[in-house]
Amino acid sequence: MIVESLTTGSFYENVWIVGDEVNRDAIIIDPGDEANLIISKIEKLGLIPIIILATHAHPDHIGAAAEIQRRCNIPFAIHSEEKSILDSFLPIAQLLGFGNIELPEISYYFADGQILEESNFKIEVIHTPGHTPGSACFLIGEYLFAGDTIFSGSVGRVDIPGGSWNKLEKSLKIISGLPDKTILCSGHGQITTLEKELSSNPYLKNLK
Repeated sequence: MIVESLTTGSFYENVWIVGDEVNRDAIIIDPGDEANLIISKIEKLGLIPIIILATHAHPDHIGAAAEIQRRCNIPFAIHSEEKSILDSFLPIAQLLGFGNIELPEISYYFADGQILEESNFKIEVIHTPGHTPGSACFLIGEYLFAGDTIFSGSVGRVDIPGGSWNKLEKSLKIISGLPDKTILCSGHGQITTLEKELSSNPYLKNLK
């Protein structure tokens, strides 16, 4: 499996590209900004995008989704409980300086525990509310694409509309139950492992 990332926009958000080495199909996770850069990266890797998955609907994570969806003619999917964040997407985007960007067309909503079968990929959806109501992580093999639920040494903010520490704490407990060797690919910052976070991340250490 091919796992590549690039950091886009003023919020330094990580876009994750997951590719199949055999058929060259690829999943785009959280295309936040700079659609041209993302598409160029995929072309250089020799991959064919087949779907956009969003961990949540904040503009720095899906700001480029509509343009990529249109240019690549691929579906877009997000958790069903993220509808309230989607409803406030445009004013938040303008407030954060994204300008007149558009929402992608939602092809389908996924749910907790659902296994998405896209091409040769099997993607387990783990609903991890707290940062937003519909925040989700995607487990693909040993990789967990965690959005803004957990970072290297930290966790996502909860002092924003839709945020809840009580819910995030429960979500972190779910993540902490995954195998220690799970590789965490977050929406911001560097790649890490669950083993490392369990031993050094103060938010996970406090769950013990």
